[in-house]
Amino acid sequence: VNSFDGLADVMLLIKFDPQNKKLTMLSIPRDTRTRVEGYGVRKINSSNVLGGPALTAKTASNLLKGVAIDRYVRINVLGVGKLIDALGGVTVNVPEDLKYQDDSQHLYINLKAGKQHLDGDKALQLLRFRNDGRGDIGRIQRQQLVMRALMDQALNPATLAQLPKILNVVKGHIDTNLTVEELLALVGFGVRTNRSNMQMLMLPGRFSTPKEYTASYWIPSPRRISLMMAQHFGIETENELQSVKPASLRVAIQNRTGGDNVSFRRLMRNLQKAGYGRIFVAKSWSQPLKSTRIVAQQGDENSAESVRSVLGFGEVRVESTGSLNSDITIQVGEDWLNKLSAPESSDDIPLL
Repeated sequence: VNSFDGLADVMLLIKFDPQNKKLTMLSIPRDTRTRVEGYGVRKINSSNVLGGPALTAKTASNLLKGVAIDRYVRINVLGVGKLIDALGGVTVNVPEDLKYQDDSQHLYINLKAGKQHLDGDKALQLLRFRNDGRGDIGRIQRQQLVMRALMDQALNPATLAQLPKILNVVKGHIDTNLTVEELLALVGFGVRTNRSNMQMLMLPGRFSTPKEYTASYWIPSPRRISLMMAQHFGIETENELQSVKPASLRVAIQNRTGGDNVSFRRLMRNLQKAGYGRIFVAKSWSQPLKSTRIVAQQGDENSAESVRSVLGFGEVRVESTGSLNSDITIQVGEDWLNKLSAPESSDDIPLL
């Protein structure tokens, strides 16, 4: 918990884009199966043990179509908790009861479901839990929830003024080739970045099956990675990427209205009229939303915008908090209930 040298627990590639005023974070699952230069095919989190930040950056760059990685930050487990404490904790909605114990990792997790304010220790419990059948992928979703909440609560001018003091608290738990001045500049950029321009992606892929490998892996999808890197990191690929057709997209509908037995027939009918054929209803979340979100689960912002134009309402979010098996997840909020109460018209919802 106080080391930089073990297997990487969490891996993020962060792009600061001052020209477009965007901040993009890509979560790389620790179990991603990839080639580590000089060591063959392994889980990507082993690259830190085998060659530290340099080999990790090289491995990530090779996986991500040659993206340039300029700097690195390593923060150990204790440092994450201290950082969250220094930021005043974080208020999040814990999606379900979480309980787990692993003495070898000094990992003791006991959290109840519901909205609550977490200190550094409890936030770490939420960030590190992975015993829910979805392993590291479910954990990445919870990490993105925490990161989004931290950005909403802590990235403000008041925090910027306290940053030297905060850095002093955590400096013994951080290893980086960034100067203090560069760190201050990057955090300052984060403070000034509109929340809608903060995007959180996850490396596209799938779980391996027991028949494929004895170990459990996240198998990356080269085609979807190419699309993601072209859209969000400006990486040109050898093959020209064609726009994704609606019929090929997996669209999940997730009930976030706070009510049961809500009908989505009208919503599904309009999607089908526009050519979306792979539509399914996903498991609902307990935390209701005021406004519907169209989540670009695989990072395909253009397709999410197309779905939004079909619905005629909702906010597009580039993050990975939707259904794991979807390309686009429509998290239906309370505003849908108002739509249901209005009479249906053949021209009230625009079609593609």
